[in-house]
Amino acid sequence: MPRPVDTSYSEDPEYIQFTDMIKAKDLSVATAKSYKTSYRKVRNLFDKPIRDCAEDTAVKAILASEENINSQQALINVCVLTRLIEPAMPIDVFHEQRSTNKKDVREHLQQANSFKVLPPLEEFDAFIENLWQKGLYREYIINYLMRYHYVRNLDCIFDIVATKQETLADKTKNYLWMNKRNLSVVYIRNNYKTFKTYGQKSVEIKNERFIKSVKVCFRQLYAFPITEDPALIGYHINRMTMPYGGARLGESNCLKIIINHYRSNYQKIEEISRSRGTNTQTLMTSYNITYNGDTEITE
Repeated sequence: MPRPVDTSYSEDPEYIQFTDMIKAKDLSVATAKSYKTSYRKVRNLFDKPIRDCAEDTAVKAILASEENINSQQALINVCVLTRLIEPAMPIDVFHEQRSTNKKDVREHLQQANSFKVLPPLEEFDAFIENLWQKGLYREYIINYLMRYHYVRNLDCIFDIVATKQETLADKTKNYLWMNKRNLSVVYIRNNYKTFKTYGQKSVEIKNERFIKSVKVCFRQLYAFPITEDPALIGYHINRMTMPYGGARLGESNCLKIIINHYRSNYQKIEEISRSRGTNTQTLMTSYNITYNGDTEITE
């Protein structure tokens, strides 16, 4: 397991040179911050300046520390940029691995991006408004959670309960707890993709429409859970999402709509990252419809 990211490099000569290079590139705040974070991750792997690490050793360490290809790419890009500060430093091994990763990413994106064009966020919001107006409360709940809490399909397997005590009965399940004292609904996630990394997530929702929808569904037999089978939840959620281009968008494309809308707003991307339990690098690559597999800055 990689060690926690160290933040003690602010006075390090190599880090200062690296940040000066980043500033000179006139990048967005989000991109610049992402590169600085990636630099600190790489340094924390080696306990010495990046330029002092052998290429093959560095690549092996990066691949061992990061399973996600996009995360690997970000760290390798940092190594390349850092070595370019001084002329004639070898970068062939880094380039080779970066090209391999880029090919893999593009192949994945070609499969994932079946929708070449996605609707704007305003159309997604109008779809959710229409669900409310039609009294489709179960569909409204699911789409509200995708829109404002950026959930995955698995997160939508939950029980609606009336007491906090019921949320403690099985800590492997997700819940919507109707908190009557606070006039709110508490959304508790114990079962989601990155639980082992981020732990339980709990958020209090005070939106009046959402609360009413939960109350209605609580009174309806069999409204929730939609299914208890993780293998089937994607099918059910897909049927509840917005129709577009002769198909249903599905959870992944709904998130892409949101990321595309906010991709220049780093604070919003960080909020989405915290709520979903997905790192910002993954959000800005796998769910950014303008991303083409290139994560490196022009050299």
